[in-house]
Amino acid sequence: MQDNFSDTSFFALNRVIDVIYRGEEDIGDTLYFIVSLASEVMGARGSTIRILEQGTFHLKVASSYGLKNAYLNSGAIDFGKSVTEILAGDIIVINDFENDSRIQNLAAAEREGLRSVIGLPFTVNETTYTILRVYFASKKVPTQDEMYFLNSLGKLSCLAIERAAISHMRTKGSPNPK
Repeated sequence: MQDNFSDTSFFALNRVIDVIYRGEEDIGDTLYFIVSLASEVMGARGSTIRILEQGTFHLKVASSYGLKNAYLNSGAIDFGKSVTEILAGDIIVINDFENDSRIQNLAAAEREGLRSVIGLPFTVNETTYTILRVYFASKKVPTQDEMYFLNSLGKLSCLAIERAAISHMRTKGSPNPK
């Protein structure tokens, strides 16, 4: 099974690199592609990429896959603790929602069928932070290879965000061709 995960994750990462390198996709589509691959390769219920809005403690959903809006907006995970962990660069592994104090709204997680989550924080630039979260329907203890895979996906999401920002600034800064 390990060889299958390695092969699948390697193929998935190469696909993401190709999409980012070509730069032809909208950033929303690229981030959706990343969260969908995170869920599918990991056998997860769903995943999200959230961006910490500059100057606030609000984690905005930049992209999600496999999760209902009701759950995404429920505040099921303690954002205050999450923000502190993100800024510190701490990886978040909650493998038992029922027995972890960071879960504020267990009922929302249960309605969504979630039991565990892995969250990896990333720094896009000096003012922008993101977190890739992958949610599971059962308790999950990730392997080292799975963590490497998620870490690579998260870094690629940062690269995609940075490239999109640079492209936007170039377009915004150039004179209107009309």
